Amino acid sequence: MEYGRPKVLLVDDDEQDLEIMSLYLRDVADVATVNSGRQAMEYVQQYPVDVIFLDVNMPIMNGFKTLEQFHKMKECINVPVVFVTELSGKSAVMSSIFLGSDGYLVKPVDKNTLRQKLHELYQKKCQIEKQKTILAIDDDMAYLKTIDSYLRDTYNVVIINSAKLALSYLMQHRPDLILLDYQMPLYNGTSFMNMLNKKTEFAPIPVIILSGVIDKEVLRDCSAYNPEACLAKPVTKELLLENIERVLKKG
Repeated sequence: MEYGRPKVLLVDDDEQDLEIMSLYLRDVADVATVNSGRQAMEYVQQYPVDVIFLDVNMPIMNGFKTLEQFHKMKECINVPVVFVTELSGKSAVMSSIFLGSDGYLVKPVDKNTLRQKLHELYQKKCQIEKQKTILAIDDDMAYLKTIDSYLRDTYNVVIINSAKLALSYLMQHRPDLILLDYQMPLYNGTSFMNMLNKKTEFAPIPVIILSGVIDKEVLRDCSAYNPEACLAKPVTKELLLENIERVLKKG
């Protein structure tokens, strides 16, 4: 299947590295370059981006901090981010996984490796946009990545780690189902459902609650908002898929 040219953002404080990566990709993608995390944030607020390649070792705001900020921006929801860095130690790799990156490439990056990674991520992004969309909301990014790994072969999974950002997303998008963490800071699951019910355009979206504790109090609080199910965390892949399939068939 043929897709259009991907829009790629390269973020690195090293001008030579930016030039080399841009040279590798410019015949297969529309490439933009910036040399700081702050400039990257400003860029994505103005222009659409399909894939971001992000350096880790940058002054003032390094790549890890930049990715944390991307996760708070509605423009970056579902935009894959790949770290590109000299760091190859276990701690750096684990940090990238914990923060929810979509890959980790060690400099100097081989041309074919960079192009292959772009092709994989862009193709996947185009394909999943045609699938039913599951919005997963949880303040635990590591758990969100687990949910994503369970569902991504079947659904377009949008992961968001704050209720505020989720509401912003819902102003412009309509998922087919919401997976909602019950125990979040500021807004717990019932507070979030209350906000959904106050907005008529959100009310028909089915919700499945995921909670670390399923007791009488949690069930009582949730029942007032008629969620499709309340499942205990950590939920198994099989149980989650079974409930999602059941709910979507109803719709």
